[in-house]
Amino acid sequence: MLQTFSRKTSIPTLLGLTLAVSWAAAAQASTPWTVGTAFKAEDGTLAYRELHYPDPDQPGLSSRVEYQDASGRIIVSKSLDFSRSVTAPAIDQVDQRTGTRVFTRHADGRLEAGYQRDAEANLRTDTVRLTPDLVVDAGFDPFVRSQWAQLTAGKAVTASFFVPARLDTINVSIAPVPREECEQASGEVLCLVVKPAGMLRVVGWFVEPLRLAYDLERQRLQMFRGLSNLLDDEGNPQDVVVLFEYDAVPASAAVALTRPAAGS
Repeated sequence: MLQTFSRKTSIPTLLGLTLAVSWAAAAQASTPWTVGTAFKAEDGTLAYRELHYPDPDQPGLSSRVEYQDASGRIIVSKSLDFSRSVTAPAIDQVDQRTGTRVFTRHADGRLEAGYQRDAEANLRTDTVRLTPDLVVDAGFDPFVRSQWAQLTAGKAVTASFFVPARLDTINVSIAPVPREECEQASGEVLCLVVKPAGMLRVVGWFVEPLRLAYDLERQRLQMFRGLSNLLDDEGNPQDVVVLFEYDAVPASAAVALTRPAAGS
């Protein structure tokens, strides 16, 4: 999810917002333990891949992520440090195409964050108070699992999601929805929708709802649907479906997607 965000923007994550998906770590940090393949929602063609490398000190979490375009060229790189918080990690993400950079780091009980629109722009910084419900970037995934009992009981939860590009937080609602809203996922999953909770403080800032599917048995992310945290090569937002595979098994670009119904 990287340049200055337009009026139509995603919740970065998640995933980040792409998201740090997690379960059993791979044996060596040089081998990705999770591969996410992003397909363009409009036609199912390959948009990019994200390779998650395991954190040797934090089993089930990633220490770095590489985003590759369809040709295999690395376009964005991200490092993550969960040692101070699994839901509000320190991150440093750089877009190799534009020089866009976002980072967070812990200092004196607060979270420092910076955003640089491109290599020629000035670096903007700000701080935010650390709270139990604060979620930063890939910390969304551990947060979901920490709320698993409530979510699987059909109850919605809220979080304060930090958006480095805006140097601000937004309150989001994470709620279980019917299985059919995650039609691109396979098997038994918990389908979630993520959207703003209440009024946004930034006038004109529209945040698209996101849909995520978690494997019910293993509690790991299987599918993400919504606006990506990565812009395309022309600097435009891209609506994607990301399918995740684990234990360093690469996703296939030939996976057939069920196109969402109009208006979904």
